Amino acid sequence: MTETSSPTVWRRWLAFELVRLRRENGLEQKDVAKALRCTKAKVSYIETAERPVVLRDLEEVLLPLYGVPEERWPTYLEAASNSRRKGWWESYGSETLPDWFSLFVGLEQGASRIRTYEAQLVPGLLQTSDYANALLRRSTMERSEHELETSARFRLSRQSVFGRENPPRLWAILDEAVLRRLVGSRETMRFQLERLANATRDPKITIQVVPFTTGAHPGMTGPFTMLGFPWEHDPGVVFLEYRSGALYLEEAHAIESHTVAFEHLCALALPPDESISMIRTIAKEFSDDEH
Repeated sequence: MTETSSPTVWRRWLAFELVRLRRENGLEQKDVAKALRCTKAKVSYIETAERPVVLRDLEEVLLPLYGVPEERWPTYLEAASNSRRKGWWESYGSETLPDWFSLFVGLEQGASRIRTYEAQLVPGLLQTSDYANALLRRSTMERSEHELETSARFRLSRQSVFGRENPPRLWAILDEAVLRRLVGSRETMRFQLERLANATRDPKITIQVVPFTTGAHPGMTGPFTMLGFPWEHDPGVVFLEYRSGALYLEEAHAIESHTVAFEHLCALALPPDESISMIRTIAKEFSDDEH
């Protein structure tokens, strides 16, 4: 098993395993519910990772029920224990981190691969402090100065994922509008674009730009993020955010359609080296405009 520090991702892995084991044993959720002496709904919550499994239920009922060899039990019990821990992001209140976004951060912090397309703004994992602050100040949500500072600090804290032992592979495709839209001051934009260009010095970070001259492209239906995980047979998650919530898509057809869209965007975008040249050129334009 690959290590991950995210309890959300541990819970996800264990949920997938319990579904796999149940099906391999020809059992239905009602059979498991009977063995656990609980409702079928509780089994469903566990298998969709909405709730962590109770260690006692796992050890005394589920693992024996599924015929898992005892030498493999420590793997599942460790996963169950890790899934019940608190992630660093869970210390933030709902004003900063609503439940629907807390789930995304938990998945993001344990992902092995992140592929994202953005049409209007720089992805949170690549934002500077000033850029994040400028975005938050233009939000329709009313926040005090303290709340603004906390929210901006939280966005930057997410970037600590690149400092872990096995950081994720980030591939970001940006529409040219992301580079040209003035967020904050011109100095803010210059530093933000320089941050983007410098980020690609990390061999695990790739950035491509879809120029205006490309014309129509698959990303015009909206931004999306695809999260991949280090577990075999895990199809990943597509994250679609809207104003007051988000959709988490895990169906095979949804994963496939967004994978195809991302591949088309990769082909239509400028190659990475040309994309970075474009980013640096536009950054210089913001600098020249100041004089």
